[in-house]
Amino acid sequence: MLNGKIALVTGASRGVGKGIALQLGGSGATVYISGRTLNPRQDKPGTSLIEVSEEIESRGGVCIPIQCDHSDAAQIERLFQRISDEQSGRLDILVNNCYQGVETLVNGLFQEPKPKFWELEPSVFEIINNVGLKAHYIAMVHAARLMVPLGNGLIITISSGGSQTYCFTPAYGIGKAGLDRLMVDSVWN
Repeated sequence: MLNGKIALVTGASRGVGKGIALQLGGSGATVYISGRTLNPRQDKPGTSLIEVSEEIESRGGVCIPIQCDHSDAAQIERLFQRISDEQSGRLDILVNNCYQGVETLVNGLFQEPKPKFWELEPSVFEIINNVGLKAHYIAMVHAARLMVPLGNGLIITISSGGSQTYCFTPAYGIGKAGLDRLMVDSVWN
């Protein structure tokens, strides 16, 4: 179904990103996967890019794992440059899934009683939205630069219901609402 298509899934070492990458690879796409954890870890089995790549390939797919810290714009740019170089300037599908705020949410916001936003350090906003909203925007820019000249491409951004109703903290809701606006507003360009 996706034979010959080139896809990138950011944040693909676990969770939703991993599941999407497995399905894209199983459907015939060549799948680039990115994230911070390249090699297997004994303390977190099954959560590395290498393990996801091996699983995709065991299902007959083609996968290229690339370590990328999505909090670093230069690393994101190099990721897209590598795909461009290896695929003759082509990218068909981008799945923007990377996110770094889970640990912050779990460790700081799931305690009882829940802290109020003013009781949290202001840095929580950046932790939740740097690898998320900001990284998604940067990746989208680089993907569009490959897709638009070819007149083809699909960009998917993973968001949540936190964009529509209160969830965890205002910083989380702002980030998810921003992702939704990013997708809607980019259509107009």
